Amino acid sequence: MEPLIRKIILATDFSEASQDAIRYAVWMAKSLQAELKVLHVFEPSGWMVPSPYYFTPGFEQWVDASLDKTRQAGKESLEALAESLDMQAETIFAEGPTGKEIVRIAAEHRADLLILGTHGYTGWNHLTLGSIAEYVVRHAACPVLTVKPRQPS
Repeated sequence: MEPLIRKIILATDFSEASQDAIRYAVWMAKSLQAELKVLHVFEPSGWMVPSPYYFTPGFEQWVDASLDKTRQAGKESLEALAESLDMQAETIFAEGPTGKEIVRIAAEHRADLLILGTHGYTGWNHLTLGSIAEYVVRHAACPVLTVKPRQPS
């Protein structure tokens, strides 16, 4: 019988909330002898600044330089994470709307399982910040495992 899960994509934002998801992804990939890909999506739209600031001389160059620096830091963090795992893992760095990019990349790479952490926002934070995990669960073509952060005991 053909295994159901051969390719796992772990989507991470490097937050505390993603730490347990990393442990699950590595454990599952090892247990199932599945390929593991680690994905980080950089969303530059979160860097939007009110339009009057664009009229300040040099501001646009400052924003571009900051974005480039942050983008590079994201790539380096992704590589460091992959190297820290107790197994071989390919990295994927993407840019765009986070939920949409996770779903697109999972389909493009024909993932059998997506794993991501959730921040567990509720109420106003959930309404204002949205939920990437919720979007991914609703739109991904493959099964999705969401991992809530552990509550301190």
